[in-house]
Amino acid sequence: QGGFASFVLLCGITVNASIYILNEYNSVRRRFPRLSPLRAYVKAWNTKVIPIFLTVASTILGFIPFMAGAEKEGFWFPLAAGTIGGLIMSVIGVFIFLPVLTLKKRSFATFKAML
Repeated sequence: QGGFASFVLLCGITVNASIYILNEYNSVRRRFPRLSPLRAYVKAWNTKVIPIFLTVASTILGFIPFMAGAEKEGFWFPLAAGTIGGLIMSVIGVFIFLPVLTLKKRSFATFKAML
């Protein structure tokens, strides 16, 4: 049951982070219509990255006490383990997959050239 609950919590936090970035991206595109999609995405990312990381970090830190200790309770330990592991992987998803799926091929090719 804890694993199912962690899945629901993880989905909510990850989708919320993605919506948070995409909402700012659309807002930047409306305010600056001549701005390239890549620049608009980077501007949106720079604006929203700190609140997203603070949410992920505080959630991970909040579940660490449930991982510690000799007793591994049937609900809390799987909830904590699933949430912590899932949030770490979701950061990778928000970092890599969201821009890849959001930006067009030409904009992403420009992004790769910048690296």
